Amino acid sequence: MLLAFDLDNTVVTSDHRLPDEIVQATDAARRAGHLVTVLTGRPRSSALDFVLRLGVTPGPYAVNHGVLVFGPGGEVLRHRRMRGEDVHAILSPPLLPDGLPFSCIVDDDLFVDDPSDLRWSWAHTANRRVVRYAPELVREADKIVFGSNGESAAIQARLQEMFSLTTYLWGDGYLEITAEDADKGAALQLIAAALGVPREETVAFGDGANDVSMLAWAGHGVAVGPHATPEILALADEHIAAPEELGVARWLDGLLG
Repeated sequence: MLLAFDLDNTVVTSDHRLPDEIVQATDAARRAGHLVTVLTGRPRSSALDFVLRLGVTPGPYAVNHGVLVFGPGGEVLRHRRMRGEDVHAILSPPLLPDGLPFSCIVDDDLFVDDPSDLRWSWAHTANRRVVRYAPELVREADKIVFGSNGESAAIQARLQEMFSLTTYLWGDGYLEITAEDADKGAALQLIAAALGVPREETVAFGDGANDVSMLAWAGHGVAVGPHATPEILALADEHIAAPEELGVARWLDGLLG
């Protein structure tokens, strides 16, 4: 069986901890013959510590919502980026409202509207380069993030009318954009094929908007925690507790008997 885990609020707590009990349970599942993968919205730089602790090295795993997918040997199976011309159109008037903060992500670099803005300060702690955005600096992009200003839903609607892109609107108003088919569902399908695992033998665990495509593709879906979205709950075959309550560890204990 292939066990596919989201990170944040699935196996990683809201204060960014990966409980030892969850690590031990995934290790036990692997020893029992199951395969483990991680699919996260985080970039590789901030996902890697968790991936290492879960033993998913050198792969397979996917980052940036499935934009970048690594195979079992750490090889790149796919890197699905947005075209530069689309990026520049999105980050220019009239699509970009005046004063809306944004981040354009290329690998582990952030090209932002204002590098001194404190909302991007988290990036510095992960040793990521943060520079002011300019069209000539970006040929392709992994992801665009718009800050919350009350206009995200309207921006999302306009983008969906004009482009074939994947968008995620979060409850706090942040809007994330990736290329078409650059999602966790497509990434999980690719990983399962690389491992030779049929769809019906995959189990996906998640809670958020970016996990919907993954649970929709998997043979079995598990919603995690009290904040699982209505779309996740509708797709899931079962609902377990948050990582703070060791929901995944308990599920794996039940799997192993």
